[in-house]
Amino acid sequence: MVGAVAVPVMAYVIVPTFVRSTLVEDLPAESRGAGPTAAQALREGELVRINAADYGSGVVRIVGIGGDRFLRFENVDIAGASDMYVYLSDRTDGQPGTFADLGKLKATNGSFNYPIPASVDTKTIRSVVVWCRQFSVTATYAVLA
Repeated sequence: MVGAVAVPVMAYVIVPTFVRSTLVEDLPAESRGAGPTAAQALREGELVRINAADYGSGVVRIVGIGGDRFLRFENVDIAGASDMYVYLSDRTDGQPGTFADLGKLKATNGSFNYPIPASVDTKTIRSVVVWCRQFSVTATYAVLA
């Protein structure tokens, strides 16, 4: 009985230590071919520490470049785990709620971008949630202002 509880707890606490990666990307250039366009920060928030195993630090921004929008993670440090995804959520409590799935987390450290589909209404987005599907838990989140 103890082993049945100990293995998942150990996996939840120890595995993140070994699941680390770094990616540094520049902001994308204007993709419509009209030449360079200044990036405009539309909304931003700070990643939060939830507990010792679930944490993040750094800034996330919704950035407009020309007619395109991107979610930008800047100088982040996020708890490592397998099966992590990035959601744009309508909630502010760290839960996915009604969300737009931007895909797998690209890295646990660094600066990187996700294109936001044109179908996503950013006016309804209140936070960015980094969600671990394997354990159905929020690794970190940021409320957008």
